[in-house]
Amino acid sequence: MEWLTQFNRNMPLVLFVNGKKVIDSSPDPECTLLVYLREKLRLPGTKLGCAEGGCGACTVMISKVDRKTGLLHHLAVNACLTPVCTVHGMAVTTVEGIGSTRTRLHPVQERIAKAHGSQCGFCTPGI
Repeated sequence: MEWLTQFNRNMPLVLFVNGKKVIDSSPDPECTLLVYLREKLRLPGTKLGCAEGGCGACTVMISKVDRKTGLLHHLAVNACLTPVCTVHGMAVTTVEGIGSTRTRLHPVQERIAKAHGSQCGFCTPGI
């Protein structure tokens, strides 16, 4: 069993965040995806609300390939409850990855802006 312990200890965390590859050689296994995104990657768009998975302020999209079918699956997850090490090999999309005024707004963001809508980022972080 020692070989398994050594293997896991020396294995870096690899994930894709908003289309960019992230490699972390020493991730904290107790760190949540929310803390990792906000503190390590400096992506403040994902918010901490209730820290219990009930409010949705920390919602991000996880994309992963089904190894049996080869199909890509997208899931909405609560980043406050998700250990960062569980997203190894997956893609994470935050609100910063959807669109911005510097690049181009997502069509949903454009419609909200044209209708003079507002979004504080608490209950609808994924738009």
